[in-house]
Amino acid sequence: MNTLTRRSAMLAALAIAAAIGTLAATATKEFWDEKFPEDWSPAEIQRILNDSPWAQKAVVSFNGGPGGAVGFSRGGVFSPADQVKYSGGGAAPSPGTFHATVRWVSAKPVSAASKGTPDGASSFYILAMTGDFPDEAKPAEGEASTASLDRGEMLRTYTKLERKGDSPIYLDHIQAVSGGEMFYFSRLEPIKAANKEITFSTKMGPLEFKAKFSLKDMMYRGKLEL
Repeated sequence: MNTLTRRSAMLAALAIAAAIGTLAATATKEFWDEKFPEDWSPAEIQRILNDSPWAQKAVVSFNGGPGGAVGFSRGGVFSPADQVKYSGGGAAPSPGTFHATVRWVSAKPVSAASKGTPDGASSFYILAMTGDFPDEAKPAEGEASTASLDRGEMLRTYTKLERKGDSPIYLDHIQAVSGGEMFYFSRLEPIKAANKEITFSTKMGPLEFKAKFSLKDMMYRGKLEL
């Protein structure tokens, strides 16, 4: 094979490799990178909000350790009504009866799907947790202010964003929303792509909630979006 033929073969091989790479990149590109938000279908919007890199199902478990006796809106423990609702009349609810989705609402794709950016998104990472679980943020009717303060302190102690390779970011404040809660974490402690994975965790009475987010998947138009 002469020099010209070898060069032609090499150029052809490089062109084929580049074409394969381009096709692979195109095949794995998600709709949120290919389409503008105004062109997202209702099904695509629901996927962003409920089953995407920015929306993960929480793992719910019981833990009767520290904090396990404080926090429910009916005085810190499951009431008989709670037991009937969540465990079919048994002595204690099962973690499997509680369901929660944790959504990164300060991220641009979620804001676009929700048709609005929450106040404070420039200063805070804001995560919403919605689902079927006791309402932590709203104090019970007639509850003493000290009990409400205890609840807030408990949340600040147990609610955090765990960063691989860095110290956790602890809760700044919480806000009740329809169907759940919104958790605010300061952006002064930045989350970087090098952290690779973020774990959100919180504790409500004896219930613990955890949701993991892969940062490499939380890219929106070439930028990490949180």
